[in-house]
Amino acid sequence: MSQSGYFDLDVSQSVRRSVVGAGVCVLDDAGLVLLARADGGFRLPGKPQPAGESLPVAAVRAVEELTGVWVEITGLVGVFNDASEPWSAELAVCFRGRPVGGRLSTARAAWLEPERLAELPVPEAVRTVVEHGLNGSPYFT
Repeated sequence: MSQSGYFDLDVSQSVRRSVVGAGVCVLDDAGLVLLARADGGFRLPGKPQPAGESLPVAAVRAVEELTGVWVEITGLVGVFNDASEPWSAELAVCFRGRPVGGRLSTARAAWLEPERLAELPVPEAVRTVVEHGLNGSPYFT
């Protein structure tokens, strides 16, 4: 379910909505991670899930739109919640994936060595998700 709503009768009966983001930690055969350029730095490619679209489909579509790379989902990295990051959805589901085609848009994305992420403008939350993407077991915050 991409959005949930409820009535808070104590607060003027307004409808509240949760945003669910879908992204992919894409690793190639050389061990490089695919990151999208954003706000002078890098982040994992992902977007909010539109209504009527499954999370894996939304994640794959977001990667292609943001990077030009076509991916295949190979597993789950985890479910994350970090409201302190302005780019973050209220709830983010991150999948593990591998490239299967497409063409990298170097203006919008880059393949980077995971061990170099601390040297680059990559938020700590993104580095944490990549670490979990590399270790192979699902993570839930």
